[in-house]
Amino acid sequence: MKSILISFTLTFVAAGGVSGQSADWQNVVWREPQVRYLLADLCLNGGKTGLYRKYAVEEKDPDSREAIRLWDAGVRVVNTNDLDRKWVPSQFAKDGKTMRIVLRGSDRTITGNEVLLSSDFAIQQATMRLVLADLTLSPARFSYWQQSLSSSGGKAPDPNVNEALRRWNAGARVSNAHWFEARGEGKKRHVVYRGTDTPADGAQIRLNCDLPYPEVNVRYFMADMALGGSRDFYWRTAEIAHEMGCLEAVLRHDASVKVTNLDQFERKKVDGKVLITRKGSDERISGMLVKLSTD
Repeated sequence: MKSILISFTLTFVAAGGVSGQSADWQNVVWREPQVRYLLADLCLNGGKTGLYRKYAVEEKDPDSREAIRLWDAGVRVVNTNDLDRKWVPSQFAKDGKTMRIVLRGSDRTITGNEVLLSSDFAIQQATMRLVLADLTLSPARFSYWQQSLSSSGGKAPDPNVNEALRRWNAGARVSNAHWFEARGEGKKRHVVYRGTDTPADGAQIRLNCDLPYPEVNVRYFMADMALGGSRDFYWRTAEIAHEMGCLEAVLRHDASVKVTNLDQFERKKVDGKVLITRKGSDERISGMLVKLSTD
């Protein structure tokens, strides 16, 4: 039976051909919780990768691309005994149920953060995040970190730096960089809490890929709903496909978070698809142009 664990599919099509994805969703870094969720599914479905390879290629989905990359590199879920792959009740799904990865013994769908990967043992998260903080604060430092790898005196490259540079190239950035500042040069350089001499704790450094959804999509979906798009469509998609961007958009919408620059956009049909565009333009906007009352 074909899996419907397509949490990463962003070409949502409602009745009448309404599509609701942001123009630049394919450019965002993968979402770590979703990648872990997909790897859990692969481990629990017997390693059937065909569906995810299809979405990696045809949809250019960053989550499925990263999940397949890790799978092909031999990464596996360590704690599969904590998880189960099962049909759970769903008010919108066909036959009233949908396939999900849940905590064993329950119907609670996991977020992905419950998944431990074999690749986790090779990376020190705090160290990797400190390198990304340095790069976010001073992007020109990228060349320094590249040189630090190439001049490692014949030793194996630092896997933490390697992973930080790989994520940086994929679009990973520190989302709370305003908490920190970097001081010094070369090996004496260090990241501290802004306005203090206290070294930054890598565990408190947050990345844009830590969330199970891209903010760019959430904002686009909220603009769509504010301009007349169906709230129930996004809720239904979240329920059926475990699409966390849709869920987050609905939760903010229901919490009365407002789009504050709505007058700059319009919702109209372009080449048979309903898009959110700038007023007077037929080009679909990036969700990051949407400003919210919580900003």
